[in-house]
Amino acid sequence: ITSLGAREEVFQAVDNWGGITMHDVINNRFAHKAIEKGATGLIPVAAGAGGHAGTQSPFALMQEIREWFGGLVALSGSIATGRAVYAAQALGADFGYIGSAFIATEEANADQGYKQGIVDGSAEGIVYTNLFTGVHGNYLRSSILAAGLDPDNLPEGNKSTMNFGSGGNMDAKAWRDVWGAGQGIGAIDA
Repeated sequence: ITSLGAREEVFQAVDNWGGITMHDVINNRFAHKAIEKGATGLIPVAAGAGGHAGTQSPFALMQEIREWFGGLVALSGSIATGRAVYAAQALGADFGYIGSAFIATEEANADQGYKQGIVDGSAEGIVYTNLFTGVHGNYLRSSILAAGLDPDNLPEGNKSTMNFGSGGNMDAKAWRDVWGAGQGIGAIDA
């Protein structure tokens, strides 16, 4: 799985040993680029997905992609239950891509506060911002507050300085202190 820039050399290396590659995309333009550069399949990261995510509805994004692409597709965005996986398949995806729900499991090597934030959270507790890495993503409101920031008044980040440890030049760092999660966390209760 690749993200944030389709890399031909990665796709070719994996293809050479018989593997498949899935590339995260937030729109149809990036989907075309990924396939042109050699990705085997696509992960449309629709509105509501955890971490770095797009803003397009999964209905619109899947429709546009399936107009031209018949390969593997794993839809991402607010998928946390079997019903959501079934809905992803109804939209034309081969399978649903679940992320945030697994962070809250006992087996996950995640901070206990992160796990509890997901269990206690809901779609309303997700903040979409580019402050922490320079790329827009969805984060737990509670972790932004715990980092001493006002989630309703965050400054803009800078994509040209994409830095996944920067925290927007603050002490808070993405993934360590400010935690990504999707809008589907309302279905997680343990």
